[in-house]
Amino acid sequence: MNKKFIMQDGKKIYLDEKEIQEEASTEDEEVEKAADKLAAAVESKLGLKGIKEKFEALEVAEQKKANAKRKSNIITLQDLSEKSIDTLTVREGLAVFFKAAIDNDKVKLKALAEGVAADGGNLFPDEFRAELIRDVAEITVMRPLVRVIPMTKDVMKIPTLSAKPLVYWTTENTAKTTTTADFGQATLTVFKMAAIIYASDELIEDSAEIDVVDLIITLFAERIADEEDKVISGGNGTTQPTGLTAATVGSVAVSGNFDFDDIINLEYLLPAKYSRNAKFLASRNNIKVMRQFKDSNNRYLWMDSPVAGQPATFHGYPVIENDYIGENEIYFGDYQKGYWLGDRRKMTIKITQDSETAFTKDQTAIRVVERIAGNVVLAEAIKKLTGV
Repeated sequence: MNKKFIMQDGKKIYLDEKEIQEEASTEDEEVEKAADKLAAAVESKLGLKGIKEKFEALEVAEQKKANAKRKSNIITLQDLSEKSIDTLTVREGLAVFFKAAIDNDKVKLKALAEGVAADGGNLFPDEFRAELIRDVAEITVMRPLVRVIPMTKDVMKIPTLSAKPLVYWTTENTAKTTTTADFGQATLTVFKMAAIIYASDELIEDSAEIDVVDLIITLFAERIADEEDKVISGGNGTTQPTGLTAATVGSVAVSGNFDFDDIINLEYLLPAKYSRNAKFLASRNNIKVMRQFKDSNNRYLWMDSPVAGQPATFHGYPVIENDYIGENEIYFGDYQKGYWLGDRRKMTIKITQDSETAFTKDQTAIRVVERIAGNVVLAEAIKKLTGV
């Protein structure tokens, strides 16, 4: 530890803490005296009075000016509501949309987002939906794994190949044997999902526009992302999209205690053409067991990713943690080919202050409705290990 010292007669004299504090105090006093002396000299030389006071007043004025400028940069929702819609940025437009929805300003709502949803709510501007879905995609586990397709109606029929056509070799001038292919059908049916947040009236009235928009988008994105993970993984297919656990896919059972041989059986159950982009999908507890598996040379088969944000691998395949997958199953497959998530492009908002919770606590209830569909469309691309 370096101690402070002073030089006296060519020698170092070390100071203790008390002496250092006294020295610092002395230095401050000397600076103050020097400033006063300089101010007095300037006053005497120029024949002026109050130079020091003028400098202090100037410093205070500059500080007030800086504070006023910072305050003027805070744009409230009320300020934005008074601007012309044509001059609003995308972010400002979203803030004004929420303000108009909360105030039930039908004229401004119509100008910002044409049309009224079938269930009576107001349609979101496309910009809001894009912002929300982008945030959902960054948070959710399952949406980036599966294939997301836009839907313009509530039900979509998807043909699937259930039996492959046969191929024949023929010689010249020989009649060709006819062959057929059997097609099945997968159905995507849209279901409605609603998320509600409560915001205080003070927050709505007083917050800066960016703060309110970011808050609403973040809260809804987190809730919707979690629910999407839940239904893509285990939706019942009756009141929700059909999840992986409710779909019929090929499986192999654990033989005895769960070990690496079971993983090999699962890997080879999946056709080779789907292995290239295959990933494991497992609960946290099953991943804990998988991390302890070793090869014949006592080396762990689990490998953490050297790239931040990328999943770890097991036996060379990425592993995605998902606790909505039960502990008795592990999935392995190409989910982009095997599972489709139907994205209905209508998203609505409803606002109320009339519920008991909102009224008694001076809150505004904001309800967002998303409509999605989901189903396994190619069972051949997804397999599972059971009895884990």
